[in-house]
Amino acid sequence: METLSENWMTERLIDFEYKKYVLLDYLQKVKAHFNEQKLYPDFAELIAHYKNLIALKNNTTSLENGFKKTVKGIDYEKLKLVYENTINDETLNELKKIIEFSEPLFIDELQRGKTIFDFAEKHILTNHIGILPIYKKEGYFILYPYQSRQVFAYYYTFSKINLLQQEVYGLNCSYFSSYILSLSNTVDKLKLEFIEANPHLPNPAVYLFKANANLPNDETFLPIAKRLLYKNLIN
Repeated sequence: METLSENWMTERLIDFEYKKYVLLDYLQKVKAHFNEQKLYPDFAELIAHYKNLIALKNNTTSLENGFKKTVKGIDYEKLKLVYENTINDETLNELKKIIEFSEPLFIDELQRGKTIFDFAEKHILTNHIGILPIYKKEGYFILYPYQSRQVFAYYYTFSKINLLQQEVYGLNCSYFSSYILSLSNTVDKLKLEFIEANPHLPNPAVYLFKANANLPNDETFLPIAKRLLYKNLIN
């Protein structure tokens, strides 16, 4: 099983043994990734699943409305469909057993994920190359993996939009290129490469994230570097 459906507890067969198998199969995959220090996307998915579980646990209405209802007929006076509620006490008790079984398992994996996240964040040094310009809404950032001569550069844009009368920040990143470092090709010189490739940014903001521990690039180093970049840009 590659992922777990958002509504895995209430969809299809509501049976404790079946749901137990589904969850354990999913968590086995998550554990294997965490053992390799691969944090994303599993960590974000775990957080979402745990929030859904707590919402179901604490809200009886959510428990009842989480089930599909069968159309029983039409109320022509009120012009609306009439549904037959398919939930019963046996099903509800089964779901409660699933929640009771699942909650501590999610908590355990979330704690493992948080430990990996905290470790990775502490072992990523944030710096910048050259003088940071006033305009930082677009620029570059570089991932410098642990004990590696190869670094990876990304182009980013940062924007602020109004969504539902609230200001929301958006960070978009795209892979730019990779470079092999040497005595003649240092990290500091890479800024010249960016200027040459993008002349409309004569002094681009260039952030450097250097790992002091061996972190999987795509699953851990990159997503945490993006979070660190976001923190720098909103300040």
